[in-house]
Amino acid sequence: MTSDCPAEPASYRVFLLDDKGKITKSKALRCTDDEAAIAEARELADGRCLELYDGCRLVIRLPGV
Repeated sequence: MTSDCPAEPASYRVFLLDDKGKITKSKALRCTDDEAAIAEARELADGRCLELYDGCRLVIRLPGV
């Protein structure tokens, strides 16, 4: 499968979502790889739903509790 995302250095951003899936807050992350970015995103989640992107690539979506 090919991606429409350009090949660029990692640029991670977390989007915190409300119960309707709307973005309430976003934060850029300085991480070197997906594993580190996912770990940091999990810490920021605090029971909330969030999506982690590297540029335009969805890395992970964490459901809220």
